[in-house]
Amino acid sequence: MHSPFEYRNCPSCGQNNFEVLFESNMEPDDFNVLFDYSMEEYDCQESEEGYLVPGKEWGRHVKCRNCHLTYVNPIEKVGKTNEHYFKAKNNHAPTIRESYLRTAKSQVRLIQEYASGTNLLDIGCAQGFFLFSASQVGYTTRGIEISQDAAEYARREFGLDIEGKPFEELRFAENHFDIVTLWQVLEHVPHPLMILQEVHRILKPGGLLAVSTPDIGGIPAKILGKRWWDIKRLHVNQFTTKTLTDILQNAGFKNTSSVSYRGYVSLSILLTIMLKYLDAYERFRGLFNPDSILGKILNKVMFIYPSRLNHCVVLGFK
Repeated sequence: MHSPFEYRNCPSCGQNNFEVLFESNMEPDDFNVLFDYSMEEYDCQESEEGYLVPGKEWGRHVKCRNCHLTYVNPIEKVGKTNEHYFKAKNNHAPTIRESYLRTAKSQVRLIQEYASGTNLLDIGCAQGFFLFSASQVGYTTRGIEISQDAAEYARREFGLDIEGKPFEELRFAENHFDIVTLWQVLEHVPHPLMILQEVHRILKPGGLLAVSTPDIGGIPAKILGKRWWDIKRLHVNQFTTKTLTDILQNAGFKNTSSVSYRGYVSLSILLTIMLKYLDAYERFRGLFNPDSILGKILNKVMFIYPSRLNHCVVLGFK
């Protein structure tokens, strides 16, 4: 019988010397079905930022004794994980659309402040909210999204150029892009250093890389521990600003810096968070229908927060 697992050395420094922070709460059979956006238990839960709700399952988290990166070891085999992402359904787009578009505009302003050139690639572009916002201010955009459902939404709603394949299967020309972005991507991939090295190859000299991930060193993670909303089976790497900066530098990026943008979260999402934590969401889920009058109101009321509250955001240049 073939194991569903594969073990890996530290995804940043490559060493195999770690301490176990906490064990997995899953059985081997749990890896047969990773997730499905269309399933009720995950409805409106798994999005680009995880909807800030606690994960029900997680793998064994370890911490590298050399570079201090926290990562899951072992993980599900890469081919099986990609298969699940490929088939994922994204029913939550109407609920997150307004808040994600507003956040995307703030991310675009950040790019405009630091980048030169207009040729932009967004890896893991999801429903295309950031790419659309970038295209609106003059960037020539291209996206990569393995979820076929999300990629189709981005094409249909915004007319975007989206590749529906894993980034590692695409071989872009060397020194091609002015800007590459990875918003909430590296926590999902088993070999983030390889991804970053390939990004370095395809960027032009002086090109900009912008990366964001959840911050396991942030205040919410420290307070909530394993109940932190970004501890979940889909997140196999857990960065801090220091370890994210280190892995960018390991991939060859220079002049790295930690920055922040404005995030927007709707009242609908905040109430979902609260009710999920109280295990009361199912009783009230009908109130959050984005097509209802109340749902539309809840999606329009926005709260602003600095991204550094829960995320690492690091820039680097080739």
